[in-house]
Amino acid sequence: MLLFIEGYPYTMDAIVKDGHSIREILKDVVAVPAKEESYAFGYVGYCYSKVAKDVVFFLPKVVLTGEHNEANEADTIFGATPQDIIDFNSDIVKSKFTEEGCKEYKEFLSTLSIWIYRTISVYKETHNDNILEPKEYQGISRGKKVKLNTLLDVIIALRDFCKNNQDYFTFIAKNMHSGYNKIQWQKTVSSTNPFFIKGQPVYTNPINRKKMVNFDEELLVIFFSILNYIKEKHGFPFDINIHYHLISPDKLKRSYIDKNYGCRRLKQIKYKYFSDKALRIWDLCYAFFDREYKISINRQAEDYLLARNFNIIFEAMIDTLVSGADKDNLPKELTDQKDGKLVDHMFIGQGLIEQSNLPAEMTYYIGDSKYYKRSKDDTTVLGENSIYKQYTYAKNVIQWNMNLFLDDNDDVDQPQLRDSLTEGYNPIPNFFISAKIPNKKEGNKFLSFEEAQLEEQANGVQFNRQFENRLFDRDTLLLCHYDVNFLYIVSLYGRENKSKQAAWREYVRMEFRKKIQATFNQLYSFRIIQPLAGKNCYQFIKENFSQLNGKLYRSKSNKNYLVLALMKCDDDSKKLWKSLNVSSSVIEKEMAENDIVLQNIQSYFYVSKTFSLDTELQIEEIPNVGTLEPLSKQPNKSGVLMVMMERYSMRSVNFLPSGKVAIGLKMTKDSMEIVEHISNIGYVLFHHRSAEEQHFFAVKDICSVVSSADVEADRYKNVQTSEMYISVNIDTSAELEASKIDSTKKECTKETRYDAQYAELSDLKLV
Repeated sequence: MLLFIEGYPYTMDAIVKDGHSIREILKDVVAVPAKEESYAFGYVGYCYSKVAKDVVFFLPKVVLTGEHNEANEADTIFGATPQDIIDFNSDIVKSKFTEEGCKEYKEFLSTLSIWIYRTISVYKETHNDNILEPKEYQGISRGKKVKLNTLLDVIIALRDFCKNNQDYFTFIAKNMHSGYNKIQWQKTVSSTNPFFIKGQPVYTNPINRKKMVNFDEELLVIFFSILNYIKEKHGFPFDINIHYHLISPDKLKRSYIDKNYGCRRLKQIKYKYFSDKALRIWDLCYAFFDREYKISINRQAEDYLLARNFNIIFEAMIDTLVSGADKDNLPKELTDQKDGKLVDHMFIGQGLIEQSNLPAEMTYYIGDSKYYKRSKDDTTVLGENSIYKQYTYAKNVIQWNMNLFLDDNDDVDQPQLRDSLTEGYNPIPNFFISAKIPNKKEGNKFLSFEEAQLEEQANGVQFNRQFENRLFDRDTLLLCHYDVNFLYIVSLYGRENKSKQAAWREYVRMEFRKKIQATFNQLYSFRIIQPLAGKNCYQFIKENFSQLNGKLYRSKSNKNYLVLALMKCDDDSKKLWKSLNVSSSVIEKEMAENDIVLQNIQSYFYVSKTFSLDTELQIEEIPNVGTLEPLSKQPNKSGVLMVMMERYSMRSVNFLPSGKVAIGLKMTKDSMEIVEHISNIGYVLFHHRSAEEQHFFAVKDICSVVSSADVEADRYKNVQTSEMYISVNIDTSAELEASKIDSTKKECTKETRYDAQYAELSDLKLV
């Protein structure tokens, strides 16, 4: 196996195998410049070189681990330059690595090569762009034609069958040798002469069961000889646990391949096999010999599957594993934007502030995959254009979403990013995702194809805003950068296991949410605020818009609480703000502003303790909760109808839902005063001759005096014995603030303490 790295500049005339240079080995396979001394190949994939008589792999540039060698060269793999490890069986490689290390790296590169090949093959099934088509080979098998595109197809099939059928091989071996050493005593006694020792016969040459030619064993010998040949010739690791006298690699090459004896012998013994697994072994062996033979006699000069632009395949892999089919279900204008920009990855998921599966309360996740070579510090360096484009993707999505709902399209199953009450915006998770191969510092993760974790890239947070301290502003955009294990991604994509892909998709989407939430928690403190009873909180938000803009957001529509986000200033936060180019003076200024904001908000809202964004918000139950809805305009009438009502909590359920109440009148001075000022009654105060537990409401309409018989059936009477009542419609949508009113300021006698009274609002107010 010969290995080349995509994008690495090779010295073309360097000798790498059997006296052949790179130029000679590859000139009949891929486009090779005639004069350039150094050249970087832009391929990823597999081909076969007739000159080198070996398979050639072009591996992705992300395998360059960045570990420095003695010459302090950054473009290295396992600490060696790509030029040094073209032929992994060479003396140069053996001198650079220990025997154990050489074996480990060789096995890794072999496994990676197979997964890269599988990845390109899977991509090719649904895409035709930028892929060099291999010449297809038609192999005859069991009366029907089976496509075997390349020699590597056959090698992969042999490897998989060997790995998955170890129990079958063990069964055949035991079955063939059972009773082989059993002595046939009848023949031994009749045909041989014993020695007698102390009167006992001793047979020195017993006759055993004769072994016939076993065609099952011959087929298995050929099969395992092929595996051994591939192991020696091409470097693919195979575990051969059954001990047969195998055909040597030289003999297999000289007779079975070059003289086509392998195909002829297999045809001679084929009639002996009937079981499915035996026939499958026959098919694989025949395909291997036929393929090798046709390559050796130049009937197929080219045997390859190469991708010119592997970044397109990497993007397709990430899109399949992250976006899935969800991206295809989005409106085309979101991913194919009107300014010509194409979004790599996009899906709708739960918002960062609160967990909800209602479409209107979810948000868009926007991602861009970056297939770049790692830098010396093991990071991916992004260009300014890439960062700017990613911000533009999000801005275009926000504007499209605004237009959608401004046009009264309320019935669409799309997130509604803008909250009409606070004019805050649901933050859009925006991220880059890059390929990485775990290095030696990461312990058992090194060279692992099973490590599936999503990891933050060092210094991978970008920040764009027009104003400081406004998380919920439409122009505040956070951009995070994450790494995925390239080895895991290619193996997961190459397997085409839909259930495993779906499981990882669910995992990685949760990780995006959790990790971006963690970044927000590092930058901002979050609080829940709930309106206080009797306060016009709606009007407060509108009147203080410039101070609260971008700091408040209603995470669930029509809920009676808001989320307040304010800039943090602890040591961890300062460090991150500094990396985002936010100066210390700006942070100090915003901290002072935060104190003013909190003091102002607390006069109208209950403010919770700070909390961290998590899977679910915890909303405290507090007494006397007000409303975020706009209150009716307070009347310009100053009269207060005072209603004595004990056990208010029990009796109020009869009239609060409708607001319709009838207050009994008597032929007393207090009742006459009520009738006299009926046109000036603007409020109703329910009390029990105490400044505590008073309930204050505005009156909707003009009150009227009616007889008992004319009181509507659905209107609540505070007493049942009166002949005349004052009919009042109160606004129960919001209870007014009563803490500055004292009902005891209106005097009464022992006889009139339960009667309704009239008072001017100014006479009841506390000084």
